[in-house]
Amino acid sequence: MFGRAAHAFRLPNADERVGAGNPFGLIAPANFELKTQTSSDVEGGVRFTWSRLSLESSVYDMVLNNEIHFIPALQQNINLDPTRRTGWESTAIYQIADNVRLRGGIAYVRPIFREGPFAGNDIPLVSRWTGNAGVSWDILAKYLVLDVAARFWNHRRMDNDQAAIQPLIPGNATADVKIGGTYQRFFWSAALLNVFNLHYYDYAIASGGFPAGLFGPAISPTIGLFNAYPQPGRMFLVQAGATF
Repeated sequence: MFGRAAHAFRLPNADERVGAGNPFGLIAPANFELKTQTSSDVEGGVRFTWSRLSLESSVYDMVLNNEIHFIPALQQNINLDPTRRTGWESTAIYQIADNVRLRGGIAYVRPIFREGPFAGNDIPLVSRWTGNAGVSWDILAKYLVLDVAARFWNHRRMDNDQAAIQPLIPGNATADVKIGGTYQRFFWSAALLNVFNLHYYDYAIASGGFPAGLFGPAISPTIGLFNAYPQPGRMFLVQAGATF
């Protein structure tokens, strides 16, 4: 059994303070008032090995204040209202044979706003469920290794959709195949990524409207209007190198 408690902080960097926003202050001036992001979290879990099975599982709770977030509509970084992430994650490895391993993992997180006008809503860009599974086969010791992996994730809120009114980024799954090896300090690999040539996107910015300002009154968000960034389809990747 294991457990931990932590308190962490992150200072806003120069880009977050002055690299965004309009330096002339016409729409959104650079934000010199960003506060330090802080978090307090606790975690507890178990890990054990029984015969050929290794398993680790844990639960955690993280409370954040002044989380730093970029708002595309304002072109500016702001401090979010207080947020919270509560979750559970597990990983397992099963040694089928001396040279064949199965592995898998699953995670659940509930990311919400604790206070403010969006209290109870999900934080954008965080999937509640994610997971992975794979198998590794040492065909010839570490000289020749085959690895097959898959990962999945469920839907998530788009960036800029704190109000939870826009469509969701769809969940999906991809698979990769890789063969490679190492010899002394040399390594090589050849991989086929996104084997099934899945067409998907895992990031999108939803219409957030426009705040009132010099150019007129506030404009409400347009429901269903968003910009999505598609991921590559099937890809081939070959690598070789050495470490010294």
